[in-house]
Formats: sequence, C-alpha cells, structure tokens
Amino acid sequence: MTTLSLQHSLPKLPIPTLDESLAKYLRSIEPLATPEELERNKALAKDFLKPGGLGQTLQQRLLDVDRAAPNNWLDDTWWISKAYHEWREPLLVNSNWYILMRNEINHPTEFQPTVENPAYTTFQVKRAAHVAQQLLDYTETLYRQQIPVEKTRTGALCMHQYTQLIGVTRIPQYGCDKLAYTPFPSPSKHIVLILDDQFFKVNVYSGDNQRLLDGDMERQFLNAIKQLKQIKASAPVGLLTCDHRDAWSVAREHLVVLDPKNRESLQVIEDALFCVTLDSAAEATKADRKNNFAEWAKFGMHGHGGHNRWCDKSLNLIFERDGKFACHGEHSPCDALIPALILDVVMRKPTDLNAASSNAAVEAPQHLSFVTDAKTQEHIKAASVTIENLSKNSDCGIVHFDEYGTDYIKKVVKASPDAYLQMAIQLGYYKQIGEPCATYETGSTRQFLHGRTETTRTLSSESVAFCKAMEDSSVKPEEKMKLLRAAIAAHQNYQKDAANGKGCDRHLLGLRLCLQPNESHALFQEPIFSKSSSFLLSTSGLFAGDNFVGTGFGAMYTDGYGINYLSGGKTLKFGVESKFESKKTSTKELGEFLAQALRDMRTAVEQTLPEDQRKASAKL
Repeated sequence: MTTLSLQHSLPKLPIPTLDESLAKYLRSIEPLATPEELERNKALAKDFLKPGGLGQTLQQRLLDVDRAAPNNWLDDTWWISKAYHEWREPLLVNSNWYILMRNEINHPTEFQPTVENPAYTTFQVKRAAHVAQQLLDYTETLYRQQIPVEKTRTGALCMHQYTQLIGVTRIPQYGCDKLAYTPFPSPSKHIVLILDDQFFKVNVYSGDNQRLLDGDMERQFLNAIKQLKQIKASAPVGLLTCDHRDAWSVAREHLVVLDPKNRESLQVIEDALFCVTLDSAAEATKADRKNNFAEWAKFGMHGHGGHNRWCDKSLNLIFERDGKFACHGEHSPCDALIPALILDVVMRKPTDLNAASSNAAVEAPQHLSFVTDAKTQEHIKAASVTIENLSKNSDCGIVHFDEYGTDYIKKVVKASPDAYLQMAIQLGYYKQIGEPCATYETGSTRQFLHGRTETTRTLSSESVAFCKAMEDSSVKPEEKMKLLRAAIAAHQNYQKDAANGKGCDRHLLGLRLCLQPNESHALFQEPIFSKSSSFLLSTSGLFAGDNFVGTGFGAMYTDGYGINYLSGGKTLKFGVESKFESKKTSTKELGEFLAQALRDMRTAVEQTLPEDQRKASAKL
C-alpha cells in the first residue's frame, strides 16, 4: 500500500445542515451571552433559518460551491487564502510555528570551533549535517510513497499534506500571498544553508545523482563556512521575510526589478527542499527550565532579531553553536502536526561523530548574492524595526509539568487525556483572569479528502460550571468530579462532531463567503458573533513529543494566549505565548496557574478514590 493509495477512497468534506450548525452555534455562545443576547440571537437564528430566507439561499450557493470543488469545498475554494494568505501581519510570531528538539543522548559538553571559522563548532556542523541527511532519507521514502497511510479507528486519514511540505515556499504578493508551484516529488536536488545572513545553495546529490553521505554533507557545510571569509557579503535580505506581508511584497518586487541576479537567487531559495541555519551567536541561548525555557523559546519563535531565517520556507532547521536544534516553519501549506510527526522520526537516530564520507564529486556550495540599493536598505531597516517590536512584545515560555501525565489520566481518571488537558487550560485561565473566554482547539478533518481543521469550541456551559466549582471550597469533591466528567463529555462530543465535519465555524464561514454585495444578516452583525469567535485562548495538542522540549505559536489577540501542548505519559509540556503589552496576560503566571489547576484536579480525583486505589495512583 503506497502513501497516497487510499486518497481516492476518502469522502469529501460534508456541508452540515443549517439546523445542525445554528443549534451548535447557539449552544456555544451560552457561556458568553447575557440572557437577553441569547434570546435575541435565537430569534435571529430562527429568521435566518426560515423557509425562503437568506440562510436557505446561502446554503444552496454553498452546495453549488461543493459541486464545483474536485476535492474539498473549503480547501479548494477558500481556506489557504482566507485563513493564511490574505492575513497581512508578519509571519514571525503571528503565524509561523516552532519546535525545540531535545539534545542528543550523548550530547557533548564542550564544543570545539571549526578550523574554517571559530564562530561555528564541529558538533554543530555534524549534527546539522546528520539531521539534514535524516530528513532527506525521509523525503526519499515519501517520494517513493513508502510512508504508511495513517489510520484511526474510523479509517484512513488524508495524506495530502505530506506532499505540501518539502520544497514548498510562500511567495509574498500584495493583498494575498501565493505558494510557489511545487510538484510532488519536487525536482530540486539542493537545500539552502544560511550562515551569518548569507545564503548558500548546497547540492545534496553528486554529479551522478547519488545521495551524499553524512560526511560529505559535513564537508559541504564546512566549505560554505570557509567561503564566508572569501565572499563579498550581501545585505541581510532574509530580514525582509519577517516583515509585514505587503511591505515584503513591495521589497521583493523592487529586488527582482533591480537586477536579474536577485530573481535567480530568490528562486534558488524558494525551490530548495528546505533551509538549514547554523547560528554563530557567541553564546548559545539558555535552556533554563526554571525560567520556562523563555530564552530558547524566543529563539525558536523569532531567533536573534529575525536574522538567519527565511520565514516563507515551510521548513527551517536551526542549529546553535552548542548543537541545540530548533525547527521553524511556515504554517499555510500544511498543519504543524505533519512536520512534527516527520521530525519525531528524524530525531530517532543519533549523530555519528565519525560519519562516513564517499568523497563523491559534488559541486561546491554556491553563494547566493543579492544586488541591493538605498531603497532596499530602507526596506531592511524598516523590517528590522518591525521585528524588534514583535520580538520585544512576545512573551514566550515552555511550561514543563512532571507531577503526572497521560498515564495517570488514562489509568486513574479514566478520561480522554486531551479533553482533560483542555479542562486544565480552562481552569488555569479562569484562575488567572476570573472569567471564561472563547477558546479554539484544533480539530482535525483529515478523514476527508484534503481535510485540514475545524474549530473545536472548548468553552461550554459545562466547562464554566466545572471551573466555578473547582474555585468554590464549599463544593464537595464528588460534585467537582461529576462536573469535570460532564465538561469532558461535552468537549469530546464537540471534538467528534468537528472531526466529522460537523462543527459550526467552517460552515458559517462558508455561508458568509457566499454573501453577495449588499447582502447581510443581523445574526452575523451581533457583538456576540464576533466575541464567540475571538479566541483569546488558541490551543492545539500534538502527541507525547518525547523527542521535543516544547513547541509553540503566537497568540491570536493582544489579550490572548497561544498554547501548543505535548501530552506525555509522565510529563506534560505547554508552549505558551502572550503579549507583554497586555495588562491581563502573563505567560509565567499562566504557567503557574495551569500547574495549580492540574494539581487541584488531581486532588479532586483522589479525594473520590477508595484508599487502595489512591495508594496505587501515587505511583503514576
């Protein structure tokens, strides 16, 4: 069975009925709406649903959109543009994701500088070459379609997103970006190495089309490092990719018009399979757990002021002088789960410090130069200001909680770990802010052809009742557990509906996008409509992530949080981002409240357990 062999058997993403989506929407706004608002919106929903009304017309238009879509009514027609490419804010912090990898099992403690340039270390080069080779191994397996089809209890999952990662690059265009056309498999035979804001084309195949060995790749990297002292350095154009998207589109257009060489260099970067960065900062960032890995998390999110990045690239492998490894990627072509799954495989084989070399004849790394002028320098200066403001405002951290993990949740609580953690996040936020908020959790629709995500609205009447009870000392443990299980059940039901394409957010989006000029409905103008979809908590869970120190993405709103979590058997890891400018939020404080929420939930669980089970649970 090949990787894409079951694509033809996958159903198309369904369009829910109007009744289903409106009922789900009205239930979701109950915790946020006043009684008067709720009644008014119920009346508006009834008007929207009436026979011959606007809702019926929009539904029929959407059904016609589905009829014209070869794969998926949402993905084929709107998703990537509306969710990503029309958003003009910088990719840095706002859209791109990052993953921090664990160190090698036998990670060295001393690092020898390379002979070619003392700004880089031999282990840094060796690990970078090894990881790049492991990713190329995976890529070749994928291109042979030998990656197994992922399946759940309900059947096969869509594997299309695996074709949208390697070699894929976002191109800035005024108003709405595009992805550069990248066939699958990509015909490219090179990667791009980034050193000190300079870009090098590195061929990964020899002249007779044979893959290089790890030792050969090390040699290529060292060759490029040596060239740094010989070349005429170009301006740091990579900073431009971190700027506002319209500003970058204007700067890029100026570059390609200025000199044909710029188009050539850009195309090499954009066509590369992926980018590898060797960071030359004199001191590597600190990976301090006591400080929630704040310094390293900021490095993963935006590096040293955006230097040594190409934010438009779907995959950037980044290595510090001490061999620490982070990955940074553009979000639009595929969801972060896909690169996370791939990197989890890539990380399984340790670096060989005495890697073999074939001594194959291979073209030396080619420096990609850029011709710039005073206007480009102005663009770069403006981008630097944007990056500085973004990075200074970004409050990042990775909260590690190792008092218990999913082993305990499954064996003792006998609950869905993800739903349990969602309730912990709700409680942690409630402890800090004192009120609930609209909450997004990523729901996967990959059981459908070209399916991506649907919103799981975590906030519910049940979750609010649970949070209030947990903060009320007069409520008995048995009642707290009853409310926890009710909140978990409500969440699981919503998750199931979302996975089955029966959430309300994507459907309501499609209906609104079918509105013609001068058409509107009061339901969509209601303040609660905006409030209920302004997700101050934007959350997403991956998997155990034992090979990862943490993962993260940016908050959607100034007073919100972005939370990406890894649910391990013994350790829970929450990557949190908020904004320093907010008077309400604090990443450090939320981490503390989240840890306390998890402790309080365990206390409630154990207070309702028989004595023998309580003793047994202490071992988990």
